[in-house]
Amino acid sequence: LEWQKKKRKTQTDRKAELEYDELDGALDTLDAIGLSSFAIIGAQNGIRAGMPMLVSAICGMATSTFGGLTRDVLCGRPVRIVHSNAEVYAAPALAGATTYLAGHRMGWTPGTRIGLAMAMCIGSRFIAVKQDVKLHTWDIANDNLGVAVRKKPTIKPRQTI
Repeated sequence: LEWQKKKRKTQTDRKAELEYDELDGALDTLDAIGLSSFAIIGAQNGIRAGMPMLVSAICGMATSTFGGLTRDVLCGRPVRIVHSNAEVYAAPALAGATTYLAGHRMGWTPGTRIGLAMAMCIGSRFIAVKQDVKLHTWDIANDNLGVAVRKKPTIKPRQTI
């Protein structure tokens, strides 16, 4: 009887299993705050170096996303900004950096442009998480193009002679 109860999971039960709990929400919030902060810092550094606005925006995006790239590589996980199985990550960073740079060009106060850039980045990241916005994919089953997955090396036993 117990196995029959487990077998009869409804659609609502399955959706409830996939929902975030408080810890997931807190980690996503902290991640979005860090993403937006480093996007702004990278854009500021592009301005300080005298780079054009496009290059400064890319500096902001790269600064904010490459920390996560390093984390994913060291942990042996698929890199979030390269794989399409996770929500978009680089686009919110680029949006935040672009908002900061637009405010700089328009002569807004530093507090205003930082606040709006953080709101843009955090808001677009939350929308991506809540709406499950991902990179576009196509069917790769038959085209032999795919994502290379790192495999753990296997150690062969020594042969004795």
